[in-house]
Amino acid sequence: MKSMLRTGRLTVLVSLAVFLLGLGSAPTTVLAQGAPQLNIMMEGVPDTKFVQELVPEFERKTGLKVNIEVLAYRVMREKLLPQLTARQGAYDVVVVDKQWVGEFVAADWLEPLDPFLTKTPELSTGVYIPAMFNMIGRVGTTTYMLPFYNYTLGLIYREDLYNDPKLKADYKARFGKELAVPSSVEDYVQVAKFMTRKPDFYGVSMQLARGVAIHAEWSNLFFGLGGYYYDANWKATVSSEAGLKALEYIVDLAKNAAPPGATGYNFDEQFAFMAEGKAAHMVTYNWMMPRFNDPKQSKIVGKVALTLAPGGHGNQGGWGWGIPRSAPNKDAAWKFLAWVESFDVAKRRALAGGSPTRSDVFGDPDVLAKYPHYPTVLKLIATAKAVPLYTGTNQMYVVLAREFSQVLAGQKDPKTALGIVNKELDELAKDDPFVKRALNR
Repeated sequence: MKSMLRTGRLTVLVSLAVFLLGLGSAPTTVLAQGAPQLNIMMEGVPDTKFVQELVPEFERKTGLKVNIEVLAYRVMREKLLPQLTARQGAYDVVVVDKQWVGEFVAADWLEPLDPFLTKTPELSTGVYIPAMFNMIGRVGTTTYMLPFYNYTLGLIYREDLYNDPKLKADYKARFGKELAVPSSVEDYVQVAKFMTRKPDFYGVSMQLARGVAIHAEWSNLFFGLGGYYYDANWKATVSSEAGLKALEYIVDLAKNAAPPGATGYNFDEQFAFMAEGKAAHMVTYNWMMPRFNDPKQSKIVGKVALTLAPGGHGNQGGWGWGIPRSAPNKDAAWKFLAWVESFDVAKRRALAGGSPTRSDVFGDPDVLAKYPHYPTVLKLIATAKAVPLYTGTNQMYVVLAREFSQVLAGQKDPKTALGIVNKELDELAKDDPFVKRALNR
């Protein structure tokens, strides 16, 4: 019970602490000539940049001013919580990450969007890829968000290396089989170590910083080995054989195939290392592909391809647009959502290099002509596994990252760490409203 109180009630304690320490840090809603200024919090990713570039068009059409506050992921939730719990917060629109959904809905922090949708027949939730809408759109029978962008993970690899005659001959001589893009976790680890030529070239660029980064690396291998966080009875299963193998593989890759600085890498550093032409693979977010083919950002233009994560099941990722219950200007906020999620704007975001969630954008001839890897992205989304929907999802990430980082630092062995994670995940699931509903209790 003490452990559950420490973890299950952590959100409330964090919210109160941040509120007391951070009063006045968020932007203030300003009125100009009677029209509200919309304040929006977003993460610093390419899709945010594309939205910012199009916002002047919305301002001209509506007379509304839009202020987009762009933050690094690691500080977003901390800054957002006190605004969600306030009677009137600073933000009119927020973007919600997949692991926040259960917590935000259970706390009643998000405005249901169905009444707005009823009045906006030109915007239908049926246009969204079902896997996205079911993860960052609808909860139960209520629509709380509109899917904004997907960041489902897959394997990006150097296609030219797999066609290199010398590498092919060396690999066959060493392992007795043809060099091929890995479809299994075991082959992925083997090929990554084979292609490593320290200190100049590495088999894989990894994001192993404590937080969502190290979890992303482990979860893709965990899923590829057939694992999942909980069983059908909501009993934690991360200490299973699949969980242990995945963590042992992470340790092996970190030591024998990844650059020395990878334990401090998040996705930007992971991308930068491979874009310099210093790595053969990376398991990462599919929206990285256009960046690799941009000569301003990459030295390996035209040399990379995207495929399913090793083992065939990547981590399902996505963000959704939401209107907080505490939003000062809800009607104006909806005008923005209806505009930014219209087909025309969503298509232009995609053409700029964004990461769509609408099925019709994925099928658009102009989009497909520019980004022929999009059918592969649809396969990633169709085969990926989403995080469990409950109030403890974000804390689950914290626990996993804490223990995995200690393993990489040599402070714990993988089996001990996973045993601790299993116990804490079981505590998180106790008395959770979503778990009770799922188990009909």
